[in-house]
Amino acid sequence: MNKTYIYFLSIMLIGLLFACTEKVEDTIESSFEAPISPQNLAYGSNVLFMEDFVSDVQLIDSVFIDGIKMGFYQSKRQIVFQAADFKNPLLLMQIWINGKSKDILLKKSRKQKYMFSFNPQGKSYDSVQIVGEINGWTPSKTKLEWHDTSWQQVLFLEPGKYAYQVVADNKWMLDNNNSNIMPNGQGGENSVLHIGNNKMYDTPYLTTIQHSDDSIYFSVLNFQANQIFVLWNNQLINSDEKLDFENYYKTGIPKQASTFELSYIRIYAFNENGLSNDLLIPLMNGKVANSSDELPRTAWHTNIIYNVFVDRFYDGDPTNNNPLSDSIVLPQANYNGGDLKGIIQKINVGYFTELGVNSLWLSPVVKNTEGAYGYWPDPETKFSAYHGYWPTSFTQINPHFGNPQDLKDLVAVAHENQSNVLLDMVANHVHNEHPYYIEHPEYATKLELPDGSLNLERWDEHRLTTWFDKFLPTLDLERPEVAQMLADSAVWWAQEYNLDGFRYDAAKHIPLSFWRLLTKKLKDSVINRNSQSIYQLGETYGSSDLIGSYISNGLLDAQFDFNVYDAALGVFAGGNDINILAERLDESIRVYGGHNLMAYITGNQDRARFISYAGGTLRFDEDAKVAGWTRDVEIGDSLAFKKLQMLMALNMTIPGIPVIFYGDEFGMPGGNDPDCRRMMRFGDDLSDIEKQNLKVTKKLIELRKSNMALLYGDIVIHQNEGVDRMSYSRSYFNQFAWVGFNNSDKTKKFEFEISGELVSNFDSKIIKEGSKYIIEIPAYSFEILTMK
Repeated sequence: MNKTYIYFLSIMLIGLLFACTEKVEDTIESSFEAPISPQNLAYGSNVLFMEDFVSDVQLIDSVFIDGIKMGFYQSKRQIVFQAADFKNPLLLMQIWINGKSKDILLKKSRKQKYMFSFNPQGKSYDSVQIVGEINGWTPSKTKLEWHDTSWQQVLFLEPGKYAYQVVADNKWMLDNNNSNIMPNGQGGENSVLHIGNNKMYDTPYLTTIQHSDDSIYFSVLNFQANQIFVLWNNQLINSDEKLDFENYYKTGIPKQASTFELSYIRIYAFNENGLSNDLLIPLMNGKVANSSDELPRTAWHTNIIYNVFVDRFYDGDPTNNNPLSDSIVLPQANYNGGDLKGIIQKINVGYFTELGVNSLWLSPVVKNTEGAYGYWPDPETKFSAYHGYWPTSFTQINPHFGNPQDLKDLVAVAHENQSNVLLDMVANHVHNEHPYYIEHPEYATKLELPDGSLNLERWDEHRLTTWFDKFLPTLDLERPEVAQMLADSAVWWAQEYNLDGFRYDAAKHIPLSFWRLLTKKLKDSVINRNSQSIYQLGETYGSSDLIGSYISNGLLDAQFDFNVYDAALGVFAGGNDINILAERLDESIRVYGGHNLMAYITGNQDRARFISYAGGTLRFDEDAKVAGWTRDVEIGDSLAFKKLQMLMALNMTIPGIPVIFYGDEFGMPGGNDPDCRRMMRFGDDLSDIEKQNLKVTKKLIELRKSNMALLYGDIVIHQNEGVDRMSYSRSYFNQFAWVGFNNSDKTKKFEFEISGELVSNFDSKIIKEGSKYIIEIPAYSFEILTMK
């Protein structure tokens, strides 16, 4: 998009639009469950599991894709087809049951065939591989073959930019045939591979205009749409009537929507170059929602998650502290006293309400080993299981944190305060003291590989079987009896404690078959039976392709988008070219959608604190874990607070769900774990500058919650504005937000044209010349403009 003013169309047209309103005949008699996002298809052959969409597949009469009847496999459980057999980039699948259809969109892969070639320029190598974002930085996945004068391999890649290096005879190096390079965020550089062309952006752009009680008006801009899909929940409503004005449309709201507390209108389009953005419009009892105050806490796009690290948050019951008495366990690696009652107390005094967050993600509270394990040499220490990731039970509460009633009380008081509760679940492994492993050691994957080496920390090469440590056997979740048991355990937690969702540890190390089984069980036993929403969030480090492979209606709802965080860390804290962040954000929107439920972090328990990088007390080229043990890692340059505020502003204004790691709301410093897991501080324990930073965080949260454009709006990332400036805009009917970042040490100007009166929320200077706005943003600062 090359115009920032596409959102605001002449207000005079609105009256004409209302004059064209006609009642839409309501032909839909029933609805199915919550809206199903477009399902991503593979490049070649595809298998769709019908149980992902229908609980009892035997009720299915037929399935059509773009009008073609599909054959069944596995007793109606699967359909198999080639994506290439269909022309359009967006397909309509209709699952027919008793004369009614469930309508689901299928998004074809945009992968392209690319011949990668490496010319050794006269040097002789025995083996050559490439490693990078194309293969999760795993050289063994992409081996090149020698052909005549170069090493070659065919790749299938989505359009975009890929950082990589060549591995020649086990030596990593830049590709000397490619002059395109970029910083790697750790003091070095990577080569860059570009796939695709500008045609991929020559697609329609959708934007909302106005709404009445029974109709919604939208516009198709930039390029003509070959086809438009309008859905209410999972029903195609086919009421995208084109008006007399160029590229203006209206769609009716089905009458039946009035019988649903919360439902959605969704709009998609495409042309020969690809897909448009999508529109997501929440309805409350059949009326368009204009404020987040109208929506329930289970409207997940309105959520802001706060990551509570239980042991390090607040000690509400000193009687259960009981740190390990082993003298070799240093205080940083031992229990520090935080517990469930402490969290309850902070809910009751209004800490989370005043901050503005409305979902609490608790670190694991299941019972863990009471022994000391692991080892760190300098200073010498072992570790307790204060973090919760060394489980010895599937159902018991860790006595260091409380008891079952404490967790029930926590969930109840959170719900009374309109907050969701997500529980961290460890599904990948158990501790070797776990009775289940002791009784059934065969239920774990093999620690020793066929070559005699140990399958330890082989994160990518043996992704689904590797052990995290010798005392943490990985469960073999390909075995049905193991998968069934663990899935039943998760369902039990959801039912017993009335949970709203889970954060799943190490999701990429667990086979898709388990996530499909667990999701079906949760749907059958909790979601559909109780009309209860369960949000499932996975943790996966890797390419967007790998991350996205776990997101589907029958799998997880979302994952953490660590790639955006890594780009933001390198830009705001490391001074990298801001276009790296803009391009990464654009890729995430294209891969996960403009209304995704991905989680965007300020930090987490496995990383050094952002503010310590930003302040210079941590270097990108050092081991942050060693730094945390060997010196006092604080903030350094106070400019770090402004850089942290830019990160917070980014997370609060892009699509997805912001996640605040405890302490980041005011700027807690630290190296990598356990130094990033210091005891939480409150109130008078904060410095003046930390208190000021906390105020900025609260203001950003309030701004996000009060502007529907920042929750449900479409988004335009504006054209390149140099290496240190970035801006984007979001719009939802008559609500609008423009967001700009200045990542330089000088005041920078931003210019754009738009109709309407905008106001600054963070005191930047605004100069208005007719419809032209000039915004002056100070050094290392951001601005959010909204409608007056």
